[in-house]
Amino acid sequence: MDNFAAHNTLDHLFRHEYSRLVAMLTNRYGAALLDMVEDAVQEALLKAGKMWSYQPMPDKPGAWLYRVANNKMIDFLRREKKSVDFDKGPASEGMSTEEYEIEEEVIQDEMLKMIFACCHPSMKPSEQLMLSLKLLCGLSVKEIARALLKSEEATKKAIQRAKQKFKNEVGELVMPRPDDITERMNAVLQVVYLLFNEGYKATEGEQLMKQELCDEAIRLAFLMLNEPQCNTNELNALISMMLFKAARFPARQDAQGNLLTLEYQDRNLYRKDYVKWAWHFLKRSSDFENTTIYQLEAAIASYYTTAPTYADTNWKQILRLYDALVLHKPMPVVKMSRVVVLSKLEGPAKALAAMQEIEEDMKANQSFQALKAELYAEMEDWNPARYHLSVAIRQADNRTERRFLEDKLDTWREKE
Repeated sequence: MDNFAAHNTLDHLFRHEYSRLVAMLTNRYGAALLDMVEDAVQEALLKAGKMWSYQPMPDKPGAWLYRVANNKMIDFLRREKKSVDFDKGPASEGMSTEEYEIEEEVIQDEMLKMIFACCHPSMKPSEQLMLSLKLLCGLSVKEIARALLKSEEATKKAIQRAKQKFKNEVGELVMPRPDDITERMNAVLQVVYLLFNEGYKATEGEQLMKQELCDEAIRLAFLMLNEPQCNTNELNALISMMLFKAARFPARQDAQGNLLTLEYQDRNLYRKDYVKWAWHFLKRSSDFENTTIYQLEAAIASYYTTAPTYADTNWKQILRLYDALVLHKPMPVVKMSRVVVLSKLEGPAKALAAMQEIEEDMKANQSFQALKAELYAEMEDWNPARYHLSVAIRQADNRTERRFLEDKLDTWREKE
């Protein structure tokens, strides 16, 4: 395996294991020791990253990571002169990796407890989201700030406050009562939604997308299907939306790793099995009453993914769905997505006029600037097109996206 493939394998494994380790160790040692748990998990992952870069990965990496992280917890507690007499799991440093194996059903149960603990009613909705994205998903402060459209400094402080409240007020991790599960579902679904979006369009780094984050979001959503109270139309529709979008992953980049927009993607590469299951869950969501935001987003994703060709995209129906979505979810980023569709039907001038409404909220957003550039280019107004594309390039932290925009700017320099 080459270094790039090995790195991707480790990224996928660490994203997958991070939340499991945090959930299991927090459940074992208590919410009050959350900082220690995070440190232990980070050290275990760091040790694994160093060791597995030059020697084979163990047969059971999850059990190996749990053993190392648990031993780190014991070390921390001994240094703090705190009791290590816990009876919920293995605590002996001499135990083998096999003895640290935990049944998947137990892990899933502890993950569910952690999901709902992060959305504890004692915390504000924004704190629930940030805590979940940090503890359950292992996102960086920068990734969380981008997902919530906040500054990094404000996000960092808010996460610390949320963690302190979690340590003081959550206590033991337990599954809420059925009525409490229903109350917390909106927050949990938004966490999964934001996690998937961050993976679908990575904030920074070389990778255009972090598929392991999308996989983790889908896995968490499927995990919740095991709990009857969670099996709602919103959850089924969210799963549908994620699967429709994930079906396009194999076609989003060329062989050299360059970004391919929807117009240039090879639709033969789309995952037909994902599309099949996406339709299944969208149909299941319609068995419930009322149309939800996630159903509208799933329906939009279905039109993008299942059109035989780009030219066959049903822009009129997608615009109707966006009109409904804006009524339910009048956020600037949703209005910006609607502008893209509006431009296909009514032209770039009408789309640029519609962008004025969200200018103040979105001017620091790279996608907003890139869209303005593209619309001016369609009008062959090259000076503002180049200006806004240059702004987008400066704002781009993802190197694959920046390279895509720079290549486009090079072709526009000769335009008059």
